[in-house]
Amino acid sequence: ELELQGRIREERGRVQVVNPLDPADPRLAALLRTLPQGKAPRSGTRARRWVADFDRHVRDTHLDSLVDRSVLSRETRRVLGLFPYHRHFPVHPDLVPGLRRRFAHAEKAGYPDPRDRLLAALVSALGLASALTRNGRPGRTAMKVLRRSEWTATAVHHNVKQSESGGGGGSDGWSGDSGGGGGC
Repeated sequence: ELELQGRIREERGRVQVVNPLDPADPRLAALLRTLPQGKAPRSGTRARRWVADFDRHVRDTHLDSLVDRSVLSRETRRVLGLFPYHRHFPVHPDLVPGLRRRFAHAEKAGYPDPRDRLLAALVSALGLASALTRNGRPGRTAMKVLRRSEWTATAVHHNVKQSESGGGGGSDGWSGDSGGGGGC
C-alpha cells in the first residue's frame, strides 16, 4: 500500500522513502517510520530484511483491525494446553463468494488494476495460487510471473520459503500462518 501511494520504492533490492509524509492510516504511518529517510544512492533498507522484520507485526495489527471492525472473528485455542494460536473467520461468510468472484473477474481480465496485480502476486508468494485460480496451470503461471515482477511479493516469497525450510527468515520465528487464515 505504501508503494501504491507513492511513499516508497524499491531500487536495487533496497526500499527507499520517496514521500516521507505520514499517510492517513496510522498503521501505514508507523510502518513508514521504520524506514530510514536517507537520500544517498545506496540508502534504504534491504527489501527482504524489511519484509521479514515486520511481517508478523503488520499481519497482527491488520488482523486486530479487522476483528475490531467485526469483519473477522477470532477463535483462540491452545496446542498441548500451553501454546495459544488464533484462527480467523469471516463474520459475514457471504463476503467470501463476492471476494472470490472479484478475484476471478480480475484474473479473467488479466489483472488490469495495480492492486489486483499486487494481490495476485502476493497470492502466488504465499502459495495460494492453486486454491484461488480458476484457470489451472495458466492461472498459476500468470500469478508467478506477477510475483517475480513485484518486489514485495518476491520478498514475501523468499521469506515464506526461508520459514518453510527452517532457515528463519523472520526475526520472530514465524513458520506458517499460525492458524491466522482459518476460514478465509
